[in-house]
Formats: sequence, structure tokens, C-alpha cells
Amino acid sequence: MSPPRPTGDLEEQFIAAYDAYADSIFRHLALRIGDRELGRDMMQETFLRAWEYLSRGAQIENLRAFLYKVANNLLVDTARRKRLRKEESFEDLHEAGFDLPAETENPGTLVDGKRLMAILRQVDEPYRTAVIMRHIDGLPPQEIAELLGTSSNVVSVRIHRGLEKLRSLLPSYE
Repeated sequence: MSPPRPTGDLEEQFIAAYDAYADSIFRHLALRIGDRELGRDMMQETFLRAWEYLSRGAQIENLRAFLYKVANNLLVDTARRKRLRKEESFEDLHEAGFDLPAETENPGTLVDGKRLMAILRQVDEPYRTAVIMRHIDGLPPQEIAELLGTSSNVVSVRIHRGLEKLRSLLPSYE
């Protein structure tokens, strides 16, 4: 999805950004934190903080990247406060009824959501995060690098290694 084009005043631009990115920010947060309600609250907090920043007159070059950065900072803050165990979050999320969106282009290679979450739990960080951000959130490696404060080469390597690990795990789930 391309970023919203400035159409007028700040409020209109912000509403367009909310419409364009709220669902993907929510999915990202809910998948990473393992709690739909907390993910929804964090998504709202993400947009609230972005609005406060913009209303102070700050300029943002890439609003989508900025929103993901705010969301990731909220994840870090929440993990520090509650000491979340990410290894359990995918299973908890699935049990709560949240499923990953299915790609319909190649139905022969689809893995159901519960199995995918079990497989993802076995992929170590930071590879799991890179794979989620690339293939679930749909972010390009350059934006992921910007969000994680690293280079695109490092992100590409993490995505590659994460996918290799997933591929190596798939035969054991067939």
C-alpha cells in the first residue's frame, strides 16, 4: 500500500494515514505481543503519539516507517514492564481466534495458521521479527532496516536465515 498523499490540512492527512495503516499496525502489534486487545490499545496509542508529534509542528518524511517505529518502541516498553514471553505469544494469539491472512496465489503451499504459529515459535529472534515484518506486515527491507536501526543487508540476511529455518522446519510438520 502506498503512503497517503497530502490532501490538505494536517488532520486530513492524519485521517488518511490512519485509514491506510491502522489495520497493518494492529496486526503487527497483536502478532508480536500475542494479545488482540492489548494490540488494539497499543495501535491507538501509536496513532495518539504520532498525532501529538505532528501537532507540535514536527515533520515526518515517511509516516508509515514512523508509525512502525512508534509501535516497536511501545512493544519494547511493554515487554520491559510485563516481561512478556514471546515464545508463547503466537499460540496465545491463535487460541484467542486471531489467524494470519492467507495468500491465495499459491494455495498448494499454504500452511494453516495454527501450524504456522507453532513453526514461527521455533525461529529465533531477530529472524522471526524480520520475517514477520517482511512477509506478514509487507514492509520492504529498507523500511525494516530503518525501523530496527540496522542496514538493509543485515535485514535481508535475517529474512533469508529466518525463511531457511522455516523451510527446514516445514517437513517435520507435513
